[in-house]
Amino acid sequence: MKKYQYAVVIAVAVLLVAAAAVVYFSGRSEVVALVNGEKITKDEFYNALVENNGQAVLEQLISKTVIFQEAKKQNIDIPARDVEARKEKIIEENFNGNEEHFRLYLEQYGVKEERFDDSIKIDLILERIITDKTEITAEEIRDYYAKHSADFNTPHRVNVRHILLEKEEEAWEIIEKLEQGEEFAELAGQYSKDPGTAAAGGELGFVEKGDLVKEFEEVAFSEPVGLYRQPVKTAYGYHVIEVLEIQEAREVTFSEAEEQVKEALLREIINSQVNEVYRNLRNSAKVEIMLE
Repeated sequence: MKKYQYAVVIAVAVLLVAAAAVVYFSGRSEVVALVNGEKITKDEFYNALVENNGQAVLEQLISKTVIFQEAKKQNIDIPARDVEARKEKIIEENFNGNEEHFRLYLEQYGVKEERFDDSIKIDLILERIITDKTEITAEEIRDYYAKHSADFNTPHRVNVRHILLEKEEEAWEIIEKLEQGEEFAELAGQYSKDPGTAAAGGELGFVEKGDLVKEFEEVAFSEPVGLYRQPVKTAYGYHVIEVLEIQEAREVTFSEAEEQVKEALLREIINSQVNEVYRNLRNSAKVEIMLE
């Protein structure tokens, strides 16, 4: 099935964090740091922020305010559950459902999760503005399916999990433990060197051809459901692999895919209009900048 791209941009959250830093420090005491007894004042710090990225931060805050004002004007309310649902989708599609990887990504960029949530909310407001004025006919949905039917077909996929070890003898020991009835998920959590899947019992979920390294993929897509009873060597180490489920490729009919087709068409319309909608809102706003 087709995956959808969302307009959320990490830079939004990054700039909101920078803006929060300006507000936070501007409310503190005159001295924000001492360097060998020499003072760095609040004003020096604030001025440095303004000189380096102040205009960009201010523009981002203006953008947020403009969009939130329009939401209020149009009685658009974005519930917290909608923000959370979109975030879960982003984590699923961009981080393979791994929340730890998502939060490490935010930490890497110095982004607080609530700022990321703000950027999602901004996206959802813009989407609602476009959606509320968009009508999609049954004919348009059928035409879109006719042109993009391959995007909605189910590919050949396998649901697979693994335990990654550094040494071949370690992998053989794990296989022996599994043959004796020990739980795969418990062994993955205890022994796997893959930090992205160990806590999830080694599960990679459904993968398609091209998602995995060659040696791993050859086993995952050629074996029946069950444990592969030999270690598989890749550049990452030695893998103990278990195929949980096989999903054969098949064509999906229009009646099966109609809702997904409509969603994809709407997503395409949103992506094509979102920048223009924002520019119109920004240009129509009365903004006075008093930054010195």
